[in-house]
Amino acid sequence: MRLTLITPYRDRLSHLTNQLNWWLATPRLDLEWIVVQVTPDPEPTLQQTLQAHQVRYLHLACGGPFHKTRALNLALHQAQGDLIAAFDVDLIPLGATLQRHCWLAARSPQLLVTGYRLMAPTETVDLTTAALKSALEQSTLGPEDQPTALRKHLLQGERFGVMPLFQRDRLLRLGGWDQTFVGWGAEDQDLIERYLTPDQALCRCPELVYLHLQHGPAPDWQVPSLIQRNRQHYYSRRLSQRQAKSELSES
Repeated sequence: MRLTLITPYRDRLSHLTNQLNWWLATPRLDLEWIVVQVTPDPEPTLQQTLQAHQVRYLHLACGGPFHKTRALNLALHQAQGDLIAAFDVDLIPLGATLQRHCWLAARSPQLLVTGYRLMAPTETVDLTTAALKSALEQSTLGPEDQPTALRKHLLQGERFGVMPLFQRDRLLRLGGWDQTFVGWGAEDQDLIERYLTPDQALCRCPELVYLHLQHGPAPDWQVPSLIQRNRQHYYSRRLSQRQAKSELSES
């Protein structure tokens, strides 16, 4: 099954360069990688660089807050893969993680297979030297594996996983990502929970490990007012979905 990776991108050149280095060092799988630049104007130089390495370039004309969900949906409607993954620009698959992830997803249609992430202490990592070992030794667990978040997963049914591989046809039927989410927060949880049906389960696999490269807050991404609005929208949708399920079961 072919996989399409979608990377929404704006002004994170060090991360994109690190990802491109990973891409060039990766044995060719049946992969399609689409980078969507979210800026007022396209960058022809970036486009040429990516296309020279068989990476598709799309441009979303957008200033102001980073509209990740619009970028993801733009690429979704042009993707050719059977499987789709939102491939954040600060993520690097470790070892054969991506190959194994595809293998598991193709053989487990009743599971939405996701991985884990380790938080790197640096903005870039040379994947071919001892620097990678050092980065892993100094890494920390992702925020989704901290006690408060784990309680939400286990007791409240909130769902999160790193790099879920969605079936493209089903994702299109759902309408893709909810574009009400602007900037950082909750769009991934919302999609996972809408995607899963009663006969499916989320499966987080410890053999699938992604390194999350360090970065500071971005003024057009982690905007407090947008984060608050995103969380409110997420919990409002959860409540509406629960009420609809309850009414359906009663009828």
